[in-house]
Formats: sequence, structure tokens, C-alpha cells
Amino acid sequence: MANVDWGGIFPVLVTPFGPDGSINEVRYKELVDEAIRNGARGIVAAGSTGEFYALTIGERARLYKLTVDHVAGRVPVLAGVADLRVEDVVDACQSAVAAGCAGGMILPPIYAMPSPCEIVAFFEHVSKNTSLPLMLYNSPRRAGVDIPPALVEQLSKLPTIVAIKDSSGLINQVTELVQRVGGRLRVFVGYETMIVPARAVGAHGVIAMAHQIAGPLIRDYWDHALENGKAVEDMGRDVFAFYRCFQSGAYYAAIKETMTQLGRDAGGPRLPLLPLADDQKAAIAKIIGEAGLSRWAKA
Repeated sequence: MANVDWGGIFPVLVTPFGPDGSINEVRYKELVDEAIRNGARGIVAAGSTGEFYALTIGERARLYKLTVDHVAGRVPVLAGVADLRVEDVVDACQSAVAAGCAGGMILPPIYAMPSPCEIVAFFEHVSKNTSLPLMLYNSPRRAGVDIPPALVEQLSKLPTIVAIKDSSGLINQVTELVQRVGGRLRVFVGYETMIVPARAVGAHGVIAMAHQIAGPLIRDYWDHALENGKAVEDMGRDVFAFYRCFQSGAYYAAIKETMTQLGRDAGGPRLPLLPLADDQKAAIAKIIGEAGLSRWAKA
């Protein structure tokens, strides 16, 4: 952790696609600028919300470089380097290093559902074969396996592991992470709905999804999370409303649809995800209307 000072809001940006399915680089750069203007302290490129699984290896490398070049040193850029084959993860790390990324965010090997000792072997191999500072990404729902605090503590001894993103959704797990490794790793949570309790127990940051839709809301919620009062309570209500929007269909497609309905177009998803059905779009519109979320959509 001595090598990085990551903290605060790190939005993991969607990858906007044009009508022909190619990456809309102009729109992507606009999203980068808007995120930084609204208080982002880092940018995650080609993460899960960026549909890394639907990008080619070349597109991911291009996105790393595009992000670093456009950010131009304003904030650190983390590359989503998750994959199944350990060789592909190492190659992604090398591309991130070549692009000038400050670090990479990495899941345990997806689909394989490795045992704890296999998770350790996987990360040991990656750590030995790249100089890229790495943020462990614990997402039991996506990877099918948990990286509990005791295992994170073991992995924290690897020289390139500098941070952990925990998307377990369990505040007791985040608390234990801070207690076990908070002096060695930067501890991030994976949901903006956890900002208040996570900050209260000493977490360093949040890997954000709603920030690219409602930057001022998430910025203010982070900044004032430790204050008691109605303002924080009201902001929290809106944060949870955005997350209800994201549950109206496949998560990453729903994020893009929510952006579109609020005038923040990012195109549709790529296969295997499909654009939302009419009833799902209507459910999002209803939440937006009832919660008055449009007031947060200005860049």
C-alpha cells in the first residue's frame, strides 16, 4: 500500500458502443471528463461494468491506452485485467503497463471456481509475472467463489497486491478486511449503497457504477457520509433508487438503459446481453419518476 494512495470514488466506466457495435471513443472520453469533473479520484477502464468479457483483447488494450492518454495524469487509471486463463491475465497486465495504467483490477479466475489454494497459486503466478500494482476483486456473485478476509490477508503479502475491492455486500466482511489488512492494502467496496457503513469502519474508497450517471449525488454522498442528518439520509434514498434501476434486467444493460433515460447515452450492450425489454424500460422510468432522479443527471 505504500506504493499507492488510491482512495475515494473510482468509477468503473461503461464502454459506449455506436450503432455499428464499435467503441464510441468520443463518447467514452466525454464520460471520463465528466467523471473527473464530478469528483472521481480514479478511473477503471474495461471493468465488469465496461463489459470486459465482450471486448476483444485488442479492444481492451486500446481502451487502456485511450483512457490513460485522455486522463493525462489527472487521476490514476486502473485496467480491468480479469480473465480465465492466467496467461491472458498476464498479457492484459502487460498491456496495462505498456499503456501507463497505475494498476489493474483482477478477479479470481472466472468460471473455474478454484479452491483457496488454487486462488493463491493463480495470484502468485500473476504477481510474479507483472510489475503492475493489483487490486484484488472479490465478487462471489460473478466469480462463483469468495475471497474471505483471511485469504486476502495471505494474498496481501504478495508484492504487487496493493488493494482489495470487496463486492460481497457484507459490512462485517468489509470491517474485518479493514482490521486485518487496512494498514497494508487500500480497501474499497463495490457498491455505492455501502458508502456510509464502509466509511464508518475505515474503508478507503468505492468502485462506483452510479457515479457516471449521477456524479454530484455520489460525490456529495461520499463527502458527507460520516455526517448524521437528513441530507445524508435523503441522498442515500436516491442512491438506493438508482440501484433499484440497475436490477430491472441484466445489471450492465440496465445501467446503460438508466443512463439513456437520463440523457447520458452510452449505447446498448453487446451480446451475450440484450437491450432491455419494454417492460423493463418502463420499470426504470417509473423508479426515475417516483424518486425524482432526473435532478441528479446533469454532468
